[in-house]
This record gives sequence, C-alpha cells and structure tokens, in this order.
Amino acid sequence: MTDSDPDGEGTSPDANSGDKSLETTVQALEARLDALSTQVSGLREELHDEREQRAELGDELAARDDRIDELETEIARLDARTDILEVVENADKMSGKQRAVTLVQHLHRAAKTRERRDEPPAATVDRDEAEEALHYPNIDRTTVYRDMERAARLIDSDALQYTNGELRLDLDSGSLPRKYTADQEGENL
Repeated sequence: MTDSDPDGEGTSPDANSGDKSLETTVQALEARLDALSTQVSGLREELHDEREQRAELGDELAARDDRIDELETEIARLDARTDILEVVENADKMSGKQRAVTLVQHLHRAAKTRERRDEPPAATVDRDEAEEALHYPNIDRTTVYRDMERAARLIDSDALQYTNGELRLDLDSGSLPRKYTADQEGENL
C-alpha cells in the first residue's frame, strides 16, 4: 500500500521546489523594490538639496545685481562729479556757448539718471540750479538766463524748451544731437 494524500494536499518534491522558486522570486522583487524605494528617497533628498542650493545661488545673484546697480549709480555720480570739477577748473575760460552746452549736458545726465530709475526721462533747471550746474561763482544772473536761452536755441527741438526762467529737457519729446550730450566735452564745441 502506498501513502497517498486523499485530499491531494501532499507536496511533491516538484511542487515544493516551485514554491521555493516563487518565494525566492518574491523576495528578490521585494529586495529590488526596497532598493529602488531607497534610491528614490535619495534622489528626492538630492533634488531638495539642489533646489535649496539653486535658491541660495538665486539670492546671491540678486544681491550681486543690487550691488551692480549701486556701483553703476556711484559711477554715474563720480562721472558727474568729475564733469563738475572739469567745469570748475575751466570756468574762467568758458564761452557763452560752452556754458549753454554744459547746461544741456547737465540736463541730459539728469534725464538719463531718471530714465535708469524707470522714471520719465526729463529734467528741469531754474536760474539757481543753472548757476550751481555751471559752478560759476561770479556770473551775473542775466548771463545765466541768456545761457539758458542760448541752450534752447542751440538745440532748437521740442526736447529742450526755455520758458518762464526754466530750462526743461524732455527726452520723450525728442532727442538731442549727439554732439551736445554728456558723452562729449563742452570744450570741443
């Protein structure tokens, strides 16, 4: 008589090896899944770190941009100061036309500065401001008015107008001839 399992629940050696093979495959898949899960977690951490580093670099870049803006403003201020010092040194030698061009250059610089600040590119000087821009200590007030009128006639454009004792430059209304902008020196005219 042979031993047989009446319910068929007996395990044959082939069935047992198939179960072990399946169990091994499942364990291998679980191990691979755990490894991939760990790898994904590591990649998420790296991504988070990279994003933090990118944000820090963005902050540094913004700080550098602000510093560049500050330095450009300081350079413009120093350029204007240098121009003023040149005017003061040459004040005794300046002709009426040179004084008029100096006023135009002063207004042009001021209008360009406003434009860089996203403001309307315009500037105005009255007699007192014109005297200050010319740095001409012993100039008669009527001479300053004549220099302001001369500047308006010299440019002869809607951009530069002299009315009611004020000289106004509005670069939205027109442009200045390049030879009268602050890029050129008044002495060369």
